[in-house]
Amino acid sequence: MACVQQVRTSQGTQLLPNQVLSEQQSMVVMKRLLAIAVSGITYLRGIFPEKAYGSRYVDDQKVMILKEERSCPGASQIVKWMQGCFEAIQKKYLRTVIMSIFSDPENPQKVTEYYQFRIQYTTKGAQMDFESNNDNTVSSMSCGNTKKASILLVRKLYTLMQNLGPLPDNVCLNMKLSYYNNGNTHRHTQTHTRAHTHTQHK
Repeated sequence: MACVQQVRTSQGTQLLPNQVLSEQQSMVVMKRLLAIAVSGITYLRGIFPEKAYGSRYVDDQKVMILKEERSCPGASQIVKWMQGCFEAIQKKYLRTVIMSIFSDPENPQKVTEYYQFRIQYTTKGAQMDFESNNDNTVSSMSCGNTKKASILLVRKLYTLMQNLGPLPDNVCLNMKLSYYNNGNTHRHTQTHTRAHTHTQHK
């Protein structure tokens, strides 16, 4: 099932603004781009069931966003983790986010897939670079053209996931964060959750 669908939407359902006019808006956009990316990966890889997502729109494209779901504690844990990321972005602390997928809880270093998001804060606003072990290119997303950046992100994720084989039935997600401290990384945190893949998303 595709996570992207062409539809006509009203302005009230749009996830991102057409343009960024302030530093505060820049922070909001980075949070939402990260949410789109993490949600898109978990959705397209069939890690959580359909009910763990809500639909939003970027221009005319439908995207699926993770939400807290009582019957899906793994998804709720990721949402809470993302909220911590949002707070760190707001304070300009968050440097990198690495999301890895592995199948052996006893050996989390042996990853099947990993996705890295690197955030930079400049006088012109925030910028996020995205890369994965399944793609040798690095995609940069700035706030100068939020609509273009988000649409390209969704398309890149969709294209990348189409070229991947199915995951094992049971997988774990590991989230590793690093932070800035006056321009230098000073702290790392990580957490992981188990999930059962839902193959109808493939």
